[in-house]
Amino acid sequence: MNLEHDLKRALRREPPPAGFAGRVMQRIERDRRPHARPIWWRAAAASVILAAALGGYRLHEVRRQEGERAKEQVLRAMSIASEKVRYAQQQVREIGSH
Repeated sequence: MNLEHDLKRALRREPPPAGFAGRVMQRIERDRRPHARPIWWRAAAASVILAAALGGYRLHEVRRQEGERAKEQVLRAMSIASEKVRYAQQQVREIGSH
């Protein structure tokens, strides 16, 4: 086995099969033509995705606002409870000082 001889034989020039050029040209022409597929489905899919994204964002915002309101209510409740505890402590001190 002679590697150089085998490579030369494997890589030698050969004429293309009959009709090769015609098939290549047909393929080029076919690929140049615009596809006949309707593109409306792309617009519809984009609309659905956009609507879902906006809906998800809106839901996130509503929940965030609800969380903010709940936080404010908890802080207000803690403030009121703190005032009541402070008042009760003051009353206890006054009773103890008599």
